[in-house]
Amino acid sequence: MIMRRHVIRVTFSAMIGVVLILLIVQMLFVFLGQMSDLKDTYRIGSALRYVLLQTPGNFYSVLPIGALIGAVVGLGSLASSSELIVMRASGVSVWRIVGWVLRPALVLGLIAFAASQWIIPPATQKAELIRSGLAKDSGVHGYWHKEGQEYAFISYANEKGALGVVKAFHFNDDQRLLDSWQAPSGQFQGSQIWILNDVSNAKIQPTGQSFPVHAASQIWSVNLKPKLLSAATADPYELSPSQLFKYGRLLSSDKTPVPSEYKLSFWQKIFAPLGLMSLVVLACAFVFGSLRNRSMGFRIVIALLVGLGFRYLQDFIGYVGLVAGGWTILYVLIPILAVFALGGYFLKRAR
Repeated sequence: MIMRRHVIRVTFSAMIGVVLILLIVQMLFVFLGQMSDLKDTYRIGSALRYVLLQTPGNFYSVLPIGALIGAVVGLGSLASSSELIVMRASGVSVWRIVGWVLRPALVLGLIAFAASQWIIPPATQKAELIRSGLAKDSGVHGYWHKEGQEYAFISYANEKGALGVVKAFHFNDDQRLLDSWQAPSGQFQGSQIWILNDVSNAKIQPTGQSFPVHAASQIWSVNLKPKLLSAATADPYELSPSQLFKYGRLLSSDKTPVPSEYKLSFWQKIFAPLGLMSLVVLACAFVFGSLRNRSMGFRIVIALLVGLGFRYLQDFIGYVGLVAGGWTILYVLIPILAVFALGGYFLKRAR
């Protein structure tokens, strides 16, 4: 249908245009913010690379507000040229037009989810390495891992599977030390198998005496992979949904509580496309509802304020969830469903 394609093209173009404008402004502020951090190991070229690598994350952060304002601009331009009136007069319902507008919003939401899964985590990690002046292979330093009754301290590990000094202590159910071992290095072999080098074992006898045993190499079978080590020490909001899910499953398999920050970040990323679409529904309510006779500038200002308010509301309810505990998924869904309900209410009145 010609009208459908026209509405989708106009709203999608408006959304992309607004998102690009907001992204450029965001990148400019990020770049200016780096000027005070310039030094011998972090010069202007490094700052530019840092800003470019932060672009996917900035795109993800401005996309909801950009889609909201873009939907208002796109539909507002159609309303200003009386095209929406013609569509309504030809028998096209408000809900049908809203459905057309939601299609580009869904595409942008899926793009945002894909970026959070495959692009943003490695780009953010590289950006932080550039900013800190570290080598490419920064690795993980100092991590305790518990599996069953074994507690292991890993002094260093990287995503290539190389280990530094590893110390482990094995206890029985009565928390009595049974044995311990130490290895200066090791390497991941795949399928939860690590090969440790030059291992010094100490078997604890019932009398309390230790019996030393040395091994040139030793297999360490543990439910831990190199990338999960990075997930355990990284900011959960910089991890991909799959990394968050795998790390949570790893902790759950060992009956270890999953930190609420990881749960909250996971559900926020999963429902990000739904949150974007809820804002677009509210944008449609602006154009068809009480703001249809207002100027374009006024609509944009209201859309910007609503978008910022939605983000602050999400953050506030998320922090409340971290303190209160309970079902983290509900704290993510509450503001999204509230915006859907508000938009649906105003659209119903507009009919």
